[in-house]
Amino acid sequence: MKIHRPRKSTKAPTFVLRAERALRRAAKNVQAQNRALKLPLIVWQDGKVVEKPA
Repeated sequence: MKIHRPRKSTKAPTFVLRAERALRRAAKNVQAQNRALKLPLIVWQDGKVVEKPA
């Protein structure tokens, strides 16, 4: 006889979704500021620090 166990929800909790949204918004603001000031954007990519032109 099989015992049915309740599955864990794969949906992220609300606070996680709000935090992700806030981080995305902050990143967009930084990109816009750097573009306005003609500064390069410094990002972490493939385990390295990379400078992307404005």
